[in-house]
Amino acid sequence: QLIGFNVLVFSLLALGLNVVVGWGGLLDLGYVAFFGIGAYTYALLSSDQFDVHLPTILAASAAILTATILGLLVGLPSRRLVGDYLAIVTLFFLQIFVTLATNATSINFPFKDGPIDVTGGPNGIANLDPYHVGRFAAETVRDYYYVALGFFVVVLAALHFVNESRTGRAWRALREDPLAAEAMGIPVNRLKLMAFMFGAGVAGLTGTIFGAQGTGVFPQDFALSLLITVYACVILG
Repeated sequence: QLIGFNVLVFSLLALGLNVVVGWGGLLDLGYVAFFGIGAYTYALLSSDQFDVHLPTILAASAAILTATILGLLVGLPSRRLVGDYLAIVTLFFLQIFVTLATNATSINFPFKDGPIDVTGGPNGIANLDPYHVGRFAAETVRDYYYVALGFFVVVLAALHFVNESRTGRAWRALREDPLAAEAMGIPVNRLKLMAFMFGAGVAGLTGTIFGAQGTGVFPQDFALSLLITVYACVILG
């Protein structure tokens, strides 16, 4: 069951990364950071870290929205960067995230008397609230397996329809030749931002499932080795 759950987590991450790299042709090396942002946002809103316990729908939605907005912000430089230069910028973003997650244990905020531990440092954030929607409460690995399977089917179906749409065809044109696509009137910059946002949103969603199932999030969960594994899933898949 745990192996099946992990397979679905990597499959969801691969689906999101495929939008950016496979369809958009953008070499994004910061993708795992959005996975971590989704997990940490869910953890901050569904744990004793700040004693906030939002309903699962609100916490997961906030995590997805946060990851999507940051995907937009990170994607803004992609309008002028391509190839290795874009890879360097996005990899820098990943390293910033890991550094903050590891060291944001004593942050001074306005109107607060002392420093606040935001991310828990290397020890992470533990005892996350489980997925709970209506009468359904995910309590076992089997439950999370079916939750991940449900999200996987929904994301796969949504991306299938997007791939067959004008946007999907435009993404493929962008991947093959950005200059030719722009010359034919395709909004290249907007498509790049959309690819980053789509991928980041899927990664953020996956992060909430991952964090809830593991009942905790830790900086080492989002290391560079994970990015390499997800790229291998996309390329070999």
